[in-house]
Amino acid sequence: MVLSASEGGKTRIRVIPQGVLIEVKRKAGHYQELRRARARLGALYRKMLKVIDQMEGMRREAMSASDKKKHSGEG
Repeated sequence: MVLSASEGGKTRIRVIPQGVLIEVKRKAGHYQELRRARARLGALYRKMLKVIDQMEGMRREAMSASDKKKHSGEG
């Protein structure tokens, strides 16, 4: 079996000896799991930022409306 990996910006192909094949497969599977988890975390982070931006926009709108009331004598 062979394994490809990026080293220093170049893809390297390694032949995996039969004696360590099970361990390499386990580690490769674990690495793929971590990459998927990182992608999910990144998506969640982007959603959080979007909600925070929306909250900030609503806060600014509320403060702007509040300022208009103060200046018009309604407040």
